[in-house]
Amino acid sequence: MLQTNDNLSRELNELFLMLSKSLDITKTQYDNLTRSYSAVGKYLEEDPELSSYHPVITPQGSLRLGTIIQPINEEDDLDVDLVYRLIEKGPTWTQFELKTRVGNRLKSHSLYKEMLDKEGRRCWTLLYRQNSDNNKERYHMDILPCVAESTYLERFHILNASGFDAQVIDDISIRITDNKCDNYKTSICIREWMKSNPDGYAMWFASRCNIMSQNSRALLENVVPVRKYVENKTILQRIVQILKRHRDVMFNGDKDKPISIIITTLAAKAYKGEDNLFIGLNNVIDGMESEIHKNQDGTYIIENPVNSEENFADKWPTHPKRRKNFYKWLAAVKKDMHEILDGANRIQIQIIMGRVFGKNIIEKASSLLVERRKSKLATGAALLTSAGEVAANTVGKVINTANTFYGE
Repeated sequence: MLQTNDNLSRELNELFLMLSKSLDITKTQYDNLTRSYSAVGKYLEEDPELSSYHPVITPQGSLRLGTIIQPINEEDDLDVDLVYRLIEKGPTWTQFELKTRVGNRLKSHSLYKEMLDKEGRRCWTLLYRQNSDNNKERYHMDILPCVAESTYLERFHILNASGFDAQVIDDISIRITDNKCDNYKTSICIREWMKSNPDGYAMWFASRCNIMSQNSRALLENVVPVRKYVENKTILQRIVQILKRHRDVMFNGDKDKPISIIITTLAAKAYKGEDNLFIGLNNVIDGMESEIHKNQDGTYIIENPVNSEENFADKWPTHPKRRKNFYKWLAAVKKDMHEILDGANRIQIQIIMGRVFGKNIIEKASSLLVERRKSKLATGAALLTSAGEVAANTVGKVINTANTFYGE
């Protein structure tokens, strides 16, 4: 458990809050990508061959969870994960036939046909940056075809109203297409297809974000299928963003870097409801390894909290570099956080953070801190002018808690 004095804890908390805000995608980016995925969704949902199965497209992954971050390089894409869900399917359709129908629908649109990448294992991918005239479309979209049972919608609305319930969360699982499955071209029974539960995972993550609060409904609004740009995020969402940024800088371009779902899951399991970002971040880092388990045969297990059939570390035996890189990253992030804590002054801390998270992003965070401090001071002066002694007490509290790392 991290121990700091109160002043240092407040200052580092504010510093890391500005860092995480600097990692957010902008509202313009958000509006562009949601406009694009809504257009794709509308086109797919209007497919006459599939319309009777109530198709709908929704986000999953980091966009759904509110943990999406800016790529470290200007030329890199944002990765947008989408679920294209049907309620039931044609009685003789296999995974292959469903995925082919979705692919054919995309190919029937002149623009999407040009954007379409080669078929992936589970998804169809639209490459916006490479094939769009709009330089703001710096992202690609992975579209996952899937099927839910007829009771899905009723059960989803019940759970969405009541909040996460581990006992019944499996009721909203879906079945996905995966061309590496032995039954990809043969099985017509969806219960024999691979199971996934993006809605359940989002609800579980919301419950972990909100572990110390009684108001679970308010937090759930952050992870329901995307409707609006959310600027204010929870401590856990910010922790995950910072951890992913550290990973991205450390493994720039390495395809065997620790995957986001492992980082997100371990961080959420290790989070204990801290309301200070820096303390929470360090406590999560210290607790992540204890959330990894090993079978008697030495197999590493990072269980999907809403799907016991899924092990997020299932590729580690066949890709040992991924396991090695995860533990290498975990050791590095622990070391880096302690170096930041031990920094002698704000200049040294800025240098360390620039190395760890990227110089440009730390300069941006520094600018946000200066603006925040000036705003606090200006607000305090206005209150003092208009509200006399009561305002004076308020100003004192604001000034005493202001960040001292990058102020004038």
